[in-house]
Amino acid sequence: MRAAIFLYLLVLAGCGQRVMEIEVPVKVDSEIDIDRYQRLAVLPFTNQAADSDKYEGSFLDNSSALENMGHEIALMLRYRLNRREAFKVVDSKETAKMLAGEVLEGSIFEAQILGQVALIGEYLEADAVITGNFRFFTANEPRRHYTERYSPGLQRYITDYQDYLQKNYILTLRAAIVDVESQKIIWDDVYRTAASEAHSLGTLIISQIASSDSTFKRLAKQAVAQFIAKIAPHYEKEDRYIALSPH
Repeated sequence: MRAAIFLYLLVLAGCGQRVMEIEVPVKVDSEIDIDRYQRLAVLPFTNQAADSDKYEGSFLDNSSALENMGHEIALMLRYRLNRREAFKVVDSKETAKMLAGEVLEGSIFEAQILGQVALIGEYLEADAVITGNFRFFTANEPRRHYTERYSPGLQRYITDYQDYLQKNYILTLRAAIVDVESQKIIWDDVYRTAASEAHSLGTLIISQIASSDSTFKRLAKQAVAQFIAKIAPHYEKEDRYIALSPH
């Protein structure tokens, strides 16, 4: 499509036609039935780091600081969904009161847990329940940065390099939507976000000790935004081209 537009613009330019580029809002529909699923309950997400010490060659973050991050993700979702006219969200206090004493041991993607989740949604008078799990892990990679500089002694440009370590943070968020009535999953997708930092050996050691809460929250917000963009109607900007009159 872009190639066709580019060729069209070349033709116009060859004819001496002036072209103006503008941005126009384009509505993006929800990928779920928002008429059926209007009232939503959001349950805390579970940390899957406990399943293993390593994941895809990287070290999972099992720090105690992440224990409550599943609740943080749920809060982010409630806040963003509440800002959308298409949905009504069960508030945090009502959800917490319902979950008091409830223990959901296992994965939401198991039939028994799925039934429990749907039952909680029914008590909360929700049409659907949003929940899931997450993994947060880090990977350290050796890197080399090359630069060129002029050497007066050699009277030519030479290449210098500096070795450093890059610490990568990766968050995978699996979000599911459970239909309360049918007790079936109607949406299941994984969202992956990442960030990186450059370190010397000394600063890398410090970063291993320091809390990664802020990085986690930043990546979680990005993943939540990706999920919301799939299920909530919204507008995105697209480029359009207008041929101007030569007069």
